[in-house]
Amino acid sequence: MRNYPRTTSRGISPLVTLALAAITALFGFRAAGASPSGEIPAATTAEADSVEMMTPDEAAAPLAGSHHEADAPLTAADLFVSAPASVFPTIDPMTRMDMIDYFKAGSDKASKNLIGGECRITEETPQKLVFTTSPVSEYTIALLPAPGREGSVVIMLSRTLKTPAEDSTVTFYDLEWKEIKGLFTVPTLDDWMVADAKKKRADVENAVPFVLARLEYFPESQSAVLTNNLPDYIPEESLGLAESSIRKSITFHWNGKRLVMEK
Repeated sequence: MRNYPRTTSRGISPLVTLALAAITALFGFRAAGASPSGEIPAATTAEADSVEMMTPDEAAAPLAGSHHEADAPLTAADLFVSAPASVFPTIDPMTRMDMIDYFKAGSDKASKNLIGGECRITEETPQKLVFTTSPVSEYTIALLPAPGREGSVVIMLSRTLKTPAEDSTVTFYDLEWKEIKGLFTVPTLDDWMVADAKKKRADVENAVPFVLARLEYFPESQSAVLTNNLPDYIPEESLGLAESSIRKSITFHWNGKRLVMEK
């Protein structure tokens, strides 16, 4: 314990000196805007209203970070939130975060996009996120391991539309959401045809002028499966020939650089 002199240099009692110091500290603390108990008062309405408005782009950066720890691996949900408006123009970052929060909470509540459509997440893992933006539109974000690329990851974004049969398109991006071309080749009619049907190719082509197919990605096997939807759009009189001539599905395997068709 510190030993104080019995009086100050001006002859004031040490107890009086300490009391004056305590009073000064107390009133100074109150003047700074806090209570003696140490509680900080809530911001006033005027202070709250003085917060500057942020643009959507300024808001997106901190919002994205709130779902991603600096040292944690990127997830499909992280990239969903951070994607630029050019990729998901009808869903702002705040709405995307709401969708994630609802799904993690076990709620099926839909979020409204900028054109009034109902959006909700239907599946979410670190490598894959599936969400809908309307009853006829579904998206899948998948992270594909890509050694040698920045972040060792390629983003695969597939969109499935019901037209009325389901049909998917696929686009690939780097971690800055810049498109990467040449990682997938859409199957031709010859790729879809079974071996025995090649000798009657002209008839098959008349029956099946194009193939509408849904794509689904499976992270555990790093494979993408295209499944045709012939019964949903081929006339009944041509359906028999079509189904006997066209493969039900085609599987692609990710080899670290591109999707390769399984023969």
